[in-house]
Amino acid sequence: MPAGTPKVALFGGKSIVPGGSQTFNAPGTFTVPVGVTKVSITGKGGAGNAGGIGNGGGCGFGAGGAGGGALVTIPLSGPGTVCGFGGTGGRGGGWPSGGGAGGAGGSCYVNGNCAGKDGGAGNSGTTGNPGTSGNVGTASTGLCRTFPGGAAGNGGVGGNGGAGGNGGGGGSAGFRYPNSPGSCFCGGGGGAGSPGGAAGFPGGAGGGGAGTTNAASGASAGNLGGGTGGGVADPGSPANLSRAGGGGGGGGQGGNPITGGGGGGGGRGNVGNSGGSGNPGSAANPTSFNCESVTPGASYPISVGSPGGQVNISWNPQ
Repeated sequence: MPAGTPKVALFGGKSIVPGGSQTFNAPGTFTVPVGVTKVSITGKGGAGNAGGIGNGGGCGFGAGGAGGGALVTIPLSGPGTVCGFGGTGGRGGGWPSGGGAGGAGGSCYVNGNCAGKDGGAGNSGTTGNPGTSGNVGTASTGLCRTFPGGAAGNGGVGGNGGAGGNGGGGGSAGFRYPNSPGSCFCGGGGGAGSPGGAAGFPGGAGGGGAGTTNAASGASAGNLGGGTGGGVADPGSPANLSRAGGGGGGGGQGGNPITGGGGGGGGRGNVGNSGGSGNPGSAANPTSFNCESVTPGASYPISVGSPGGQVNISWNPQ
């Protein structure tokens, strides 16, 4: 080339615009450099949002108190007869939709037994609903191109429902032998329903039902909402809160100090488990478009999704 020949002459009288790029991490405006007619654009939208926490499971229901044992008279000959019915156990909280039924008191002498029936167990609580899915990330845009955001996170799983309370155990029958007074004996108390119920008394009252906060003590109901154990031959009281247990029925008595055993109080329902955490949203994947036509000196709006979105515009020398 002869010395002093200008670059403009070498390229047919046209100036060369150097290559370059501009990155947007927030919304802005891209002004096309003079002389640039073709650009490449690469972008991605914002990250997706995390899914919501799953809902906790429902509480289990309270169990029923057990029935008290009957008092049975055993004659010198012939079958035994019931001379004092046992009290019925109180219903568990939430009966009949979920609480356990109270056990029947002993009332029929069959095969040498006249014990009260066990209290019914409470139903388990319902499983919590899953959390809601997060939102898809906000798209970025520029030069009439759209760059999608990241995928949304899934919602967390719902918590398992709490287990229902266990019913109290039925009181044993007491036996009276008119022809052998020294052989008479009271019935044994029924076992406590778990958690929190109280055992029935031997030859006496039923045990208290568990409260939602405190365990029962003797025939006294637990706080909050437990049923009181029934006195001799009396029914146990029903629970008045859905998680609480019913009181046990009292043992049967036939006008003498020999008495059937009291039924055990029902246990409380357990609290449901917490829901699981939602999954995080995904980062967006970048997308590229090459050889996009632009007008030199023109301005183009650029939007950038948040968080984490980006748009990059680059051009070669031209």
